[in-house]
Amino acid sequence: MDGYGVNQELRDIIRGVPQTKTLRLVLAAVITAALLCGCSRSDSKFDSKAWKAGGSSSRGAMVQDLTDRGLLIGRTRTEVVDLLGEPDMCGVSTQNGPTVSPAKCSDGKVDWFGYNVVTIPRCNFWKCYLNVNFNSDTYRVEDLAVSD
Repeated sequence: MDGYGVNQELRDIIRGVPQTKTLRLVLAAVITAALLCGCSRSDSKFDSKAWKAGGSSSRGAMVQDLTDRGLLIGRTRTEVVDLLGEPDMCGVSTQNGPTVSPAKCSDGKVDWFGYNVVTIPRCNFWKCYLNVNFNSDTYRVEDLAVSD
């Protein structure tokens, strides 16, 4: 009779699960949102070797320290590559505002480097970058920004 009681309890639990498609979707959305909000990273101190060896998540944890300390400001493209490694994307500024056209990183006119980083949960689903912007006359870093 104990086995029958357990089965009855399971049936009661199953009956409590939402039976309509809409309720199931809402429940799935709530669970997904809770998981995404729970994904947090802790900031860590910038370390060149760890940046180069790590993925976009470990890089993302170092972005705040890298920008707060201004470690790249005034550096040349070669110095940036020495510190961060080869960029994931490169570009040349267009004359139509703050946009860049993709370019080969070896192009002498490149004035933007992009490094993949995960600074917030949505960066797990689409690319977020540490944008390293070079002055187009001196080719030294003049600005950093994160596109997330």
